[in-house]
Amino acid sequence: MTNLASFSILNEKVNKIVQDEKIEPKGMAFIRLCLQIILKLNGDEIEEAITDGPMDGEIDAIYIADMTIHILTFKYTDNFEFTKKNYPESEIDQFVLTVESIIAGNLLKSTVNDAVWEKYEEIKELISKGRIDFKIHIASNKEKPVPHAQLKLNNAIDKFKTVEPPIYYDQEDLVSKILENKVKLINGKLRFIDRQYLEKSNGNIKTLIGAVSANDLIDLIKDPENHNLINEDIFNENVRVYKPKHRVNKAIIESAKSESNYQFFYMNNGITILCQEADYRPNTPSPLVELTNLQIINGGQTSHSLFEVYKTSKDKLDMVEILIRICIARKNDPISDIISETSNSQIPVGNRDLHSNDLIQKKLEEEFLVLGYHYERKPNQHFDKPHSTVLNNELLGQLCIAYFLDMPSEAKNSKSRVFSDLYDKIFEENIINATKLLMLQKIYKPLIDLKKSIQAKKRSNTSFNEEDAFVSRATFHILNGVKIIYESDFKTNYEALARPKEKEIIRIAVLNDNLTSYIEKSIKLIGEVVKDEKSKQGDSYNHDKFFKEISTNGIIRNYIRDKVIL
Repeated sequence: MTNLASFSILNEKVNKIVQDEKIEPKGMAFIRLCLQIILKLNGDEIEEAITDGPMDGEIDAIYIADMTIHILTFKYTDNFEFTKKNYPESEIDQFVLTVESIIAGNLLKSTVNDAVWEKYEEIKELISKGRIDFKIHIASNKEKPVPHAQLKLNNAIDKFKTVEPPIYYDQEDLVSKILENKVKLINGKLRFIDRQYLEKSNGNIKTLIGAVSANDLIDLIKDPENHNLINEDIFNENVRVYKPKHRVNKAIIESAKSESNYQFFYMNNGITILCQEADYRPNTPSPLVELTNLQIINGGQTSHSLFEVYKTSKDKLDMVEILIRICIARKNDPISDIISETSNSQIPVGNRDLHSNDLIQKKLEEEFLVLGYHYERKPNQHFDKPHSTVLNNELLGQLCIAYFLDMPSEAKNSKSRVFSDLYDKIFEENIINATKLLMLQKIYKPLIDLKKSIQAKKRSNTSFNEEDAFVSRATFHILNGVKIIYESDFKTNYEALARPKEKEIIRIAVLNDNLTSYIEKSIKLIGEVVKDEKSKQGDSYNHDKFFKEISTNGIIRNYIRDKVIL
C-alpha cells in the first residue's frame, strides 16, 4: 500500500538526479534510479541499457549480463495521489507484445527505435551461441498491475522455457531495495562432533560452541548450484577480503595438508557464525544444528583456505576439525551488529562492499577530498553530493583495466574483476593515486558525453551518422587508443625536452592540451578498424559483440600502433 514517506524518498532521489545530471523528464531520471537499485548498474552501463523513447514498445531498458537478458519497463508519477493507482494495463499490453516478439525472434525493425533494435540484434547473436535466460522487470512508484494484467504477461511468457516469472516492483518494493542491508537469507546445517559442544545463554543471546569436521564446513559454504565455488553471500557481513597469497592463508592451507593436520583444531582460531535461529537436540551425541539466516562473520580466511584444500586435496580434510562459535540473536537486535563488528579483526572476502574499508580506498577518498571530489568507496555513498563531484570507484577501476592494463574488452564485459582477481593490480598503493584516476576520469568524461548523445539519438530515432554508431559501444577501447596515441606523441615530441623532475607535470599538461585531438584520432582509427571488420564479417558483424571479444584488444592496439609509431 502506498504511503507518503515512501513516495517522498523516491521523489527526492528522482529530483536529485534531475538536478545533478540535468535529466528530463522525471520519468527518465526514475529509470536511471531503478537501474541503479534493481540491477546495481553504474553510469556507463545505465546509458547503454536505456531504450526508452518514441517507438520503444514500452521497453524502457534492456541489460545483457553474460547469457541473461534483463528486459525492464517503468512508470513514474510525481503526484502522490496518482501513486495509489495501478500500473496502466494498456501499457502492459504493448509491453507484452514487444517482449513476445523479442523472445520469439520476430521483431520488426520498423516497429521499434534504433536502441531497442540494436539490443534485439545482440540478443539474436547470443541465442545463436546457446541457451539464454530472460528476466522481466516491471517497476513503478504506482501500485502493481491488476491481477488480470499480470495474467496476460504470465500467459504470454509461459510458452517460453527460458523466461523466469516476471518481477513486479511497486513503491514499497523499491524503497525496501534502497533500505535493505543487501544480505541474502541463507540457511544451512552443521553437525557437532560427538559431545564436543556446549551452550551458553544470557538473556536475548545464546551461543553454541563446539567442534565440527572441515568437510561439514565445506558443505555449509559450497555454492548450492556449483560445488566447485564458494557461496560468497555467506560472507557478506565479514568485511575483510580473502587474499589467497597472504602468508597467513598459505600457512592455513599448509597446516590442513600436513601429516599433523589432526592438530589443526588447536592451532586455528576457528569460525564465528551469526544466525537468527539454531535448532538442535541438546544432550545428544553428534547433534545436527539447523541454522536460519546465517552469516560467517569471522573466519573467512580459514573457510576460503580450507576450500582451496578441498578443491586440490579433498582427502586431507578427513582428519581436520575446526572450532565453531554460533551466536544466535534476533534479526535487527543491536547485539548482532556489535558481534559482527567486534568479531572482524583479521586480514582482508571479495566484492565492492567488502573492499570498501581497505586502507587504499580510504587513502584515495581523502586525497580526492582535497582535490574537491567525493570518492565512492561504497555504492551511493555520496548520493547527497553534487553529481559532478562524485567519482565511482568501480567505474574508475574499469577505466584502469582499459587504460593501464590494456584490457578494454575486459573492462567493458567483466566489471566484476575490478574487485576480484584484478583488484591488487588496479589499486596497488605504490602505483595508483587520485591524480592518476582523475586523469582517466577527464579522458572518459567527453567519451561518456558523446555516448549519451549517440544513445539519445538511437532512442529518439533521430538521424545520426551510421559510421559513428560504434562509438557508444567502444568507450573503453577509445580510452585505450588515447593512451597509445598520447604516449607515442609524448615520446616523440616532448620527452627529450622534459627534465626528470618536471616530466610528470609536463605529461599531464600535454594530455590536457591535446586531449580533444587524441580522442578524435582514437575514434577515427578505431572507426577504420570497424569498417575493415564489417567488410570481413559481413552480416554477422555487430558492434557490441566486436567490442566485447578479447581478441579485439590486440586488433585495435596493433592497428593504432602501426599508424602512430614511426
